[in-house]
Amino acid sequence: MYQDFFSLKEQPFSISPDPDFLFLSERHKEALAHLTYGLQGNGGFVLLTGEVGTGKTTVCRSLLQDMPTNTDIAFILNPALTEIELLATICDEFKIEYKKDNLSLKLLFDALTTWMMSNILLGRSAIVLIDEAQHLSFSVLEQLRLLTNIESDNKKPLQVILIGQTELQQKLKQTELRQLAQRITARYHLLPLTQAESEYYIQHRLNVAGASFPLFERNALIQVFKNSQGIPRLINLLCDRSLLCAYTQNSLKVSAKMVKKASDEITLSVPNLSLGRMLKNSWRVLLVVILTLFTALQAPQIFAQFSEQKAQITEIKPSPETNKQENSEQADWFDAYPQLDLSNATFANALVNLYAVWGYQTEIKSVNCEQGVSVLLSCYSTNSSLKKLKQLNYPSVVKLEKDSLQSAYVIIYKIKDNYQLLIDGQLIEVSENWFNKYWTGDLTLLWQAPFALQGTLQFGQQNEQIAWLVTQLNEVQGLSAQNKDRFDLSLLQQVSAFQRAQGLKDDGIVGFRTLMPLMQLSNPELPRLMQEEN
Repeated sequence: MYQDFFSLKEQPFSISPDPDFLFLSERHKEALAHLTYGLQGNGGFVLLTGEVGTGKTTVCRSLLQDMPTNTDIAFILNPALTEIELLATICDEFKIEYKKDNLSLKLLFDALTTWMMSNILLGRSAIVLIDEAQHLSFSVLEQLRLLTNIESDNKKPLQVILIGQTELQQKLKQTELRQLAQRITARYHLLPLTQAESEYYIQHRLNVAGASFPLFERNALIQVFKNSQGIPRLINLLCDRSLLCAYTQNSLKVSAKMVKKASDEITLSVPNLSLGRMLKNSWRVLLVVILTLFTALQAPQIFAQFSEQKAQITEIKPSPETNKQENSEQADWFDAYPQLDLSNATFANALVNLYAVWGYQTEIKSVNCEQGVSVLLSCYSTNSSLKKLKQLNYPSVVKLEKDSLQSAYVIIYKIKDNYQLLIDGQLIEVSENWFNKYWTGDLTLLWQAPFALQGTLQFGQQNEQIAWLVTQLNEVQGLSAQNKDRFDLSLLQQVSAFQRAQGLKDDGIVGFRTLMPLMQLSNPELPRLMQEEN
């Protein structure tokens, strides 16, 4: 209706998928990278969750477009199936013939097994993708797990992608599904767009549709984000109705008032998207655009008892008055950020945020360092210096203190030109001098081990953990791969060299302080304070 009025060649905000309008935000790209990595493994499950309308289908469509030609894919779009119906549907998708009289689990399972064994001999692989997976029953999920047990010559011929809403995270925390949870080799919780991404998204769609000039006023873009909370599907609905509103008023620009009117007309229902019900009603926390999240992708035995939910970061700028100062360092305490809310700057709240940086949800009333044990997340607390903080290179809860009456626990989130601090979902930047002035030296970080630690790894030992250590050190140090599982003299020298390079005591004993930097170097997706220089 309004296309001719705005000189658009097509409707810019249709909710129907259209590859021409594909927009991958940083978090969509991040999700895509994690899922792609997970599918490179040897079998198992890959998990993508997110609220309705955040773009899960978009990510999966992009993922499957790049699949190699030797991959067979079965799409399950209706997960409300029994075990027999599930296996029969998978067989139909893979075009596997089976007797349709007297169907049984055994008949279908055997047919799938035979097909997969033949498929892998032909150098092919198979993927089962299930949408709306939060509706899968326990028995159906168990059948999927059993399918992933099949292997030939230590190769698994089937991988399963589960796509679902946030409830799927909760379902997978159930004790009876712990074996399946251990098979998840990659997982990602997709969050809404940030305000900046929301604006890029709107402009991208308008450009594709042929807009020759900006159609939304600046305040209108802000209002769209506020009312949609960055959910792409809601952005589409709201922008479409806003353009219609502008058309009916014979206006070539959409104003904030029009967006509000459009929002009232379509009665947007925005889900509560933050950690622990947002811990406050407007937690706009998007903890991480950092490549987090993630649960040591090279440690398949890790399983998640926490649901992966990151939150949205709201970036807070210094006040204009502070910007006018010749030296912003003169601003005392948090005076440069009058809109900053410090009421929840407690240790417990900061620790909840830190878990979220790693992709896990936990409740503020029960949060503690022991909660991450099931996914091999451990706390490390110390009193430190700036040099050691940078050497550790992990996001950390730190205590800032002005005096005996004014203190705050925050996350030192990232170090670039300045120090990025995350305070109850609000992101600010301060100088190193400012940070050093108020930091007490106390810090608590989370790090993830590759396996359950039972003492140290040292000279003379022989086990699978040593084999893992050899593989990771060779990769990090650029050495040829070795197939050994004994801690011999050459490995002792190798460990000592690594420790010296990391500024650690070169005793050749591998404990958590040696594993902490090794895990980061082995897994570039893990959270870190500073990115390596390219």
